Amino acid sequence: MFDNSKSLNKEDKEILEFIKNKKAIILLNKIDLKESNLEKCEEIIKANKKIIKISLASESNLSDLYNELDIMFNLSQIMPDNEVMITNIRHKEIIEDALKHLEEAKEAIESNMPIDITSINIKEVLQDLGKITGENVNEDIIKEIFSKFCLGK
Repeated sequence: MFDNSKSLNKEDKEILEFIKNKKAIILLNKIDLKESNLEKCEEIIKANKKIIKISLASESNLSDLYNELDIMFNLSQIMPDNEVMITNIRHKEIIEDALKHLEEAKEAIESNMPIDITSINIKEVLQDLGKITGENVNEDIIKEIFSKFCLGK
């Protein structure tokens, strides 16, 4: 973001050099003040980036910025209501472990294994998920779960 009411300074030129080979948008802010027409500045033109003139003070042209961000990052393709998105690789690995333990519990039930074996797998699932939520699973929770569906003891 550059102050469009002033000429480029040394720091601005360093930023332009830094973004040269990166995905970027050049924002020319303070268009509500006296403009210096930075979009015609040689350094800005050489950057070969999308230029959007805005005013954060008056919130002018922010929709242009939002639209460009949408295009740049394909935000319209992300449908958070339709899918669960895991953005943390550690959480993804923990969920995969929990699913593995859940599958083992299911197989134990289908194989008529003793409920103790199944409870170990269920406890591991809860402990895995607790690593994400921060909740600790204690023995009372396990007993409560199994009291609901244990058929015999």
